[in-house]
Amino acid sequence: MARFTMNLRDLVILIADPSSYMSLLIHGMLRGFGANKILEVRSSNGVLRILTNQKIDLLICDARLPPHGGLRLTRAIRRKEDNENRTVPILIMTSDGREGTVKLARDTGANMVISKPMSPASLYDRLAWTAFHSRPFVDTPNYFGPDRRFKIEGYPLGVGRRKGDKAVEVGKEVGPALAQDDIDSLFSAARTG
Repeated sequence: MARFTMNLRDLVILIADPSSYMSLLIHGMLRGFGANKILEVRSSNGVLRILTNQKIDLLICDARLPPHGGLRLTRAIRRKEDNENRTVPILIMTSDGREGTVKLARDTGANMVISKPMSPASLYDRLAWTAFHSRPFVDTPNYFGPDRRFKIEGYPLGVGRRKGDKAVEVGKEVGPALAQDDIDSLFSAARTG
């Protein structure tokens, strides 16, 4: 995988975690990546207080941040239309990496989910993914946040559901189709290596 280098210097990064120890670890990792403007809070009320007073560039938030929880906080940030931090990248940290938890974080508007405990490499990879693979924001009556689709492999019947989706042209069949035996032998060869 290609490594990207990021310049985190002068970005305002907010760590929201109830554990001072975990915040200290993340703070150290971010400093190691070159960040020099790092804020820390222990509650969702602290996050809201900071968001009303200044613009931040990245929020790293625990999913169980008291008293409201990081997911509910993320939804509140995304849904408030007059919030200048509405589109801030949000990384949700959780010790529950099950698919349902990740989907719930995605559906509240989080950009990425990172499992706790985390390594510097996993944090760096999530930050790089967020920085270099930004997704457009989607605004619907029930959701505001980054596009939940990570890649497009084509639309059903060649037509997307959103206004910005372009029609996908599927080429016409060229040449004779493979017989089923030929297809089976291709898959067999791939399985045996």
